[in-house]
Amino acid sequence: MVVLTNKTLIRSRFMAYAPVYQMSLISGLLESRLDPSHELLVLAEKIDWDTIETSLKPFYKLRGRRAKNIRLMVGLNLLKHRFDLSDEDVVQNLSENLYWMAFCGLDGELTSSSWTKALDASTMTNFRKRIGAKGVALIEDVIRNQLIAEKRISPKVHLVDTTAMEKNVAYPTDANLLDHGRRLIVKTVGQLNELGVGTKVRSFARKGKKAILNLMKLGKDRQERIEKGNKELIGYAKQVLTKIPDVLKGGKRSVDEKLKKKVDALKAKLKVQRALLNRVIAQTEARLEGIHLKGKVLSLHEPHVVAIAKGKRGRPNEYGCKVSISIDRNGYVVGHQEYDENAADLKTLEPALEHWEEACGTPAEELGADRGYHTSEPSEKVKRIPKVAIPTKGKKPHPDKKKPYFRRLQRRRAGIEPVIGHLKSDHRMDCSRYKGFEGDKLNVTWAVLAWNTKKWARNARKGGK
Repeated sequence: MVVLTNKTLIRSRFMAYAPVYQMSLISGLLESRLDPSHELLVLAEKIDWDTIETSLKPFYKLRGRRAKNIRLMVGLNLLKHRFDLSDEDVVQNLSENLYWMAFCGLDGELTSSSWTKALDASTMTNFRKRIGAKGVALIEDVIRNQLIAEKRISPKVHLVDTTAMEKNVAYPTDANLLDHGRRLIVKTVGQLNELGVGTKVRSFARKGKKAILNLMKLGKDRQERIEKGNKELIGYAKQVLTKIPDVLKGGKRSVDEKLKKKVDALKAKLKVQRALLNRVIAQTEARLEGIHLKGKVLSLHEPHVVAIAKGKRGRPNEYGCKVSISIDRNGYVVGHQEYDENAADLKTLEPALEHWEEACGTPAEELGADRGYHTSEPSEKVKRIPKVAIPTKGKKPHPDKKKPYFRRLQRRRAGIEPVIGHLKSDHRMDCSRYKGFEGDKLNVTWAVLAWNTKKWARNARKGGK
């Protein structure tokens, strides 16, 4: 195959040599065969890529190897959540789909034989870590401002509701947390031993496995066996914890300077694991004594996860974080806030109103929410809104219940439920697979961007709002 792309090299003061591709004859021919009314091509023309690149430049350094194009990385993450795909599937589809290439701005690099090899799924992970939640929020601001400028978002009507976003964690039980915490500590101690630091620790692998299997057996005395097994696992965990001080003290003189950073990192990791296991032991002992504790550890690799009860029949408890969603009357998501606690709906209303006013530049004229947001003493921000439709709690109905504006806002408020459903079923907000609470914020923001851009492109094709 003859490559028709002209490739030159540029060099800045702090940047290594990087290839710059010019438009080729092949890419021009392919562009003429693409449908200009395709959803992705319409969206690519709508998005202000230059402003997005300018906003994300502070997250990049001029030294070292040149990073991937910002439009390429933003486009790939949008496509990932738009079509509910993994990073590996996104990279694979990019090399097969011409519309994806055009959307990500790869027209000039279409005939290069090296760009597909250089792009790996881990590149998307590195990009998300690079910009973090702050960077994605900047992308969201750019697109939201465009939607407001085109008058697709209506700042007058504010509809708000909350939902729970689960984390990708196992179902929490006392036995599994105790066993997993002990095994994590034993593994970290083993890594230190390989570096010649600390003393060996008994793993209790065989006894721990036997205790777990006894807990799983069915029978009339299962509850008694569960309590007995938990006490055994607590004993194994405590015996392992007693050896941790000796492990942390060892290796101060014998450690090589080259390995010192690695040893310090493992010791810091061991201290965190020890603190978590102590919390698990304390909450298990309290449960065995019939004492209820708040702030339980529900996952060792995601300690911020909380239990959220939304009253669902098939899923009484969801383990993750709480998300507040604000939409306008046209169905666009204007704002969202994430909480690493099971905050009451009423406590989430004030931040939602503040974010709405900050994002739209003006407070809403109408507010619709469910009875979970009702209070007998509304805040000053709620009082300034002319029309508020929030049903009262209890049997006594709201005095404006039968008024047209109240009924209209309640009907519109019900429209937020399918929006949340689409965010979860279509755009990966059903389960957060990104690390930490920062990952939860990333997941929600990318899902919101996928929903808003999809709606934007479809409405633009139809020529309406």
